[in-house]
Amino acid sequence: MIDYKTKIKVIGFDLDQTLYPKSKDVDEAIQQYIYQKIAYHKNISITEAKKLFTDLYQGGRGLSGSKTLMALGITGGKEIVQEALERANIASFLVTNLETINLLEKLKEKYKNLDILTGSNDSNTFKKLESLGIDKKIFNHIITADNAAKSDGSAYKIWLSYYSFPPENFLYIGDRIMSDYEAPKKLGIKSILVNIEGKDVSVDCLQLKSILDIGPLLL
Repeated sequence: MIDYKTKIKVIGFDLDQTLYPKSKDVDEAIQQYIYQKIAYHKNISITEAKKLFTDLYQGGRGLSGSKTLMALGITGGKEIVQEALERANIASFLVTNLETINLLEKLKEKYKNLDILTGSNDSNTFKKLESLGIDKKIFNHIITADNAAKSDGSAYKIWLSYYSFPPENFLYIGDRIMSDYEAPKKLGIKSILVNIEGKDVSVDCLQLKSILDIGPLLL
């Protein structure tokens, strides 16, 4: 077990489905975005696209979003799902969680160095933070898709460049294995995954059910 309280000097957060939990409303907004992509690729109506998607995603086959797109012959399924998560109009469904805000304030008081690295663009990032009631000023730096990508490591390299600490003093909190665990790990950055219902045994970082569970580890 890593002694986070003594080792970590800088904490970074993902935004989508990290600073807020998954919900039915958010899922529906994301899926609506995916229906539009299917309709475009297949040259069909949104209604037809929804049926194609739900028959595979919610039907007997129970495929994931990206695998559903793959089964429909649409390449780049993972990228489309991530794009949907980041660009769909979900800010209106987000609500303030005082426990999360309190946690961030305590972490800021102790560590001073809190940042956001997100795949959302500037506009969506600030809309979502406002909807969540999180003051953007609590973060030293906010790195968005308008600056760099997380999946190829470029956002994490920018993040490292802002401080004089070595990578092992950085901790990233996210919810996705590829972009929030595998990408920073290649640079020596530690991760904790949150809002995880079923743990992946191939992942050798902590996987927690709620972002609030990081409190006892870090404070």
